[in-house]
Amino acid sequence: MRKLIVGSIMLSVLLFSAGISNSCSKLDDIIDITIPVPFAINNNFDADIPFVVTTEYVVSPDMPLNLNLDEEIKSRFQNMSVNNLKSAKLSSFSIDYISSSNNNEIKLNKVKDAELWIKAPNVGEIKVASVSNNTSETALNFTPDADLELMNYLKSSQASIYLKMRGTESVATQMKIRINSAFKIQVSL
Repeated sequence: MRKLIVGSIMLSVLLFSAGISNSCSKLDDIIDITIPVPFAINNNFDADIPFVVTTEYVVSPDMPLNLNLDEEIKSRFQNMSVNNLKSAKLSSFSIDYISSSNNNEIKLNKVKDAELWIKAPNVGEIKVASVSNNTSETALNFTPDADLELMNYLKSSQASIYLKMRGTESVATQMKIRINSAFKIQVSL
């Protein structure tokens, strides 16, 4: 009787151990390890654009985003790449005035409202931020859509942005601006 009880306990322990080891290997397949803290990637650059504003929305030419997300991720996490990207969202966007071709007479205060759009091949285009009732001569401070997922746009090396602007009057010049953008990025194994 004693041998039967000990044998039953040993068999139960053996089956239990086999079940746990089998379950752990399945858990490893299911668990998605995410780097716990999202990190920011800043993408700042200067651009010369034809600056045309009327009382109706006018679309600016495309500006390449020139963001190599794969390189940015690898610089922070050597064993990761753009393939590990789980989320990318715009956290801030602004445009600073540098100069204009009309002896600096035309500045950003000629823009009343503006929209920022992003596009990439095979993904389409989407509005990601806007500014309303601007009065500043030197900056356009956009409010990004914080919930908008941009992962598929930023994976593309051909992503670009453009503006839709409406002003208080019709003006045109060649303007040099500074684009300041920051993206909140999450990666996982």
